[in-house]
Amino acid sequence: MKRRVICLVDCDAFFVSCEQLDNPSLRGKPVCVTTGLGERGIIVSRSHEAKALGIKMGEPLFKVAERGIKGVFLPARHRRYTEISKQVMSVLQNFSPDVEQVSIDEAYVDLTGLDLVYKKSYASLITQIRQQILQDIGIPVSIGMSSSKTLAKLASDKAKQSGGIFIILPEQIIQTIGSIPISDVCGIGKKHNQQLSFLGIFSIQDYILQEDCLLRKAFGINGLNLKYELLGYCVSNVSRTPQPPKSIQDTSVLNYFTTDIASLRPALLEHIHHACHRLRYWNGFCGTIGVMLRTKDFQVVYAKHKLPFVTNSEKDIATAGLKLLNDLYKKNIHYRSTGISLEDICYEKQSSLFEQIETCHDSKLGHAIDELEKKFGPDIVKTGWI
Repeated sequence: MKRRVICLVDCDAFFVSCEQLDNPSLRGKPVCVTTGLGERGIIVSRSHEAKALGIKMGEPLFKVAERGIKGVFLPARHRRYTEISKQVMSVLQNFSPDVEQVSIDEAYVDLTGLDLVYKKSYASLITQIRQQILQDIGIPVSIGMSSSKTLAKLASDKAKQSGGIFIILPEQIIQTIGSIPISDVCGIGKKHNQQLSFLGIFSIQDYILQEDCLLRKAFGINGLNLKYELLGYCVSNVSRTPQPPKSIQDTSVLNYFTTDIASLRPALLEHIHHACHRLRYWNGFCGTIGVMLRTKDFQVVYAKHKLPFVTNSEKDIATAGLKLLNDLYKKNIHYRSTGISLEDICYEKQSSLFEQIETCHDSKLGHAIDELEKKFGPDIVKTGWI
């Protein structure tokens, strides 16, 4: 089997890098981008200088203030970050047609055979990609390269501490990453890590030395596929076609802490509006919704409701979502955020020959609102459901 050559391009401290691009005076300073200002804000991106001061990812601003740490704290500007992300992806697509964007600041690129096209080694090619992005856009990136997506991800993590470039050669996998904890591998969650520990599997080397039948029995086909990805075989190819989401979430912190459900309702409706817009963008329908509330001290309560039909209608989802909010809400509790999740998503209109009611609600009003927002800008139409 021919080995693929895959790299993962990861923008360094992307939100902070975007802010420094727009305001060069911020370079060299301890800069943090947050979900908001004041004590409700959460750190979501840090410069190297901020990391050196001990500021942690996900740390509340009020805790940073309690420790007396001084820095520059900026609220996130997601629309601007999306614009710059598109510029980065455009540069990558100029090098290879096979680019798979996996987040706003990360993308896999299949470089197989391009050493002959560009008449240079793969190491020189990824160095050129890194320099081109910095030159054309002004955003620093780290690039990890290997023969599978999983290895490229691990290489990209190492690249951040290795001058921006790191390569894992297929014949040196054990020597290079064998001692890395298996919990550091993308896709290994807390529950899986507990199962692996019970089986005496703690490192990548431990994992890839296991028999296929054991991994298949314990973790299914995905567990077996992971072994071969770690061995350098490209089980999951780079796909240039974006894949529709299996679920959709939308959440953000409130402008202020509140104990008033009247303040939570419009915030939840705004999240429902954005989530339904994304659902219709993919021509999807959801069958289950979930509502989340997060308290001032970061306690989370969550509830789900399975709908009697699949829908992309904001009104259907808002009606069920507001009922869940009423059930979750407790008086005299300070809340910092709320959010919505759309689950059990399908991408085909389904109906039953034996049912008398329509089982799929495709919202004409929703599509009309989407067209207006496409023409005049996001949030040009405000909706309210009771």
